[in-house]
Amino acid sequence: MPTIKVTTEVKRELDRYRQFMLENEYTPQIATGYRTYLSRFLRRSPRDGLNPLEKSITDFLEEQRECDPGNFKECRAAVYLYFKMIAGKSFPKHPPKECNPKIEAIVEAFIDYSINIKRIKPNSAKREAAGVRKFLDFFTNNEKCRLEEITAHNIREFVVEHLAHLKDSSKGREVTAIRNFFRYRKFAGLPVHESIFLLPLSPAVWKSSAFPITMDESVFDNLNEIPDTNTLTGKRDRCIILCFTELALRCIEVAALTIDDFNWREGYVAIKNAKNNSDRKMPVSERLYQAIIDYLKNARPQTIDRTLFVRFKHTRGEPMGVSQIRGVVRRVYAKSGADIPSTGTHILRRTAGSKIYSSGNSLKMTADILGHESLDSTVFYAKADIAGLRQVAAPWIRTVGKAGVHYVER
Repeated sequence: MPTIKVTTEVKRELDRYRQFMLENEYTPQIATGYRTYLSRFLRRSPRDGLNPLEKSITDFLEEQRECDPGNFKECRAAVYLYFKMIAGKSFPKHPPKECNPKIEAIVEAFIDYSINIKRIKPNSAKREAAGVRKFLDFFTNNEKCRLEEITAHNIREFVVEHLAHLKDSSKGREVTAIRNFFRYRKFAGLPVHESIFLLPLSPAVWKSSAFPITMDESVFDNLNEIPDTNTLTGKRDRCIILCFTELALRCIEVAALTIDDFNWREGYVAIKNAKNNSDRKMPVSERLYQAIIDYLKNARPQTIDRTLFVRFKHTRGEPMGVSQIRGVVRRVYAKSGADIPSTGTHILRRTAGSKIYSSGNSLKMTADILGHESLDSTVFYAKADIAGLRQVAAPWIRTVGKAGVHYVER
């Protein structure tokens, strides 16, 4: 690759930006990547005051969306963080466009149904409704606002025209939101075209369905030994890993844990379910119990905040967010040296869930431990029970006869 020369001023700004990221507990790898995107911006738009900076960022991102859509999100995050470093505040959101009152009334009713009937968390309901709003805007603009006439073909048209740039998983979430919207319409007694519920949002047959990505069990079982418990951060990081591997929590649930969630006398922890309002209690193993006690007594900074996991460096004593929890897990992955098929935290939950089921627990028990309201969500974990599949697989005897080689079930 050709060497790109930058001015001394740009280099100084890039170094200052990297230091700012490290102080805010971004990993060195992410800091290096973001620094690359910021270099593009600084070489194109030298900084000169806050108002020109905001306009320069907006213009720069419009160009990047066209010329490099695959890295647009990372690029946007990098320059938004730079704006926060310079201005001391978040990049201002664009003013919302003028809303269609009819669409807003429909969307608000859908949000109310999601929260009060389906018991979805308000933030999740609003995120799902945002996709539905775009969908309804699309058909309003095309003068096709009669919802009872919309079919699966119309939804496909929307996906092709407006969602083609998304990853398959993101497309699935958007289309799932649309289908949930029409389920709400049917629940409310309104006419809905039946073809919508035939959309292939999930595989129709078992053999075609995606197999859960899990981690090698020997790697999984030893992850908690990687953090150096002779250091303060190592004590904390080991507790974080154990919360994933022993409690099978979601990342947001780990970040939300508080000291008060633990009942030390009875040996359980109350988990605030991140997806619905049905919280659950989980037994705390002796290993996790001792690790948390060691962290609380010998490592956790003094702070009035009751959140269990807090920062040690910048904003010391402040709660760790989801991104900081993920950062801890990714650093442990890197130190393990193992070939882990995913860099996210959810692979830990999938592996733990699969182990819970394959160890002899029923599907219902596994669902209760994972905090699933529907067994359909838990069925996904049953597919990883390789040991169980081996036990039911019948052995075959190879024989050779006049008709050639054939196999007979034993």
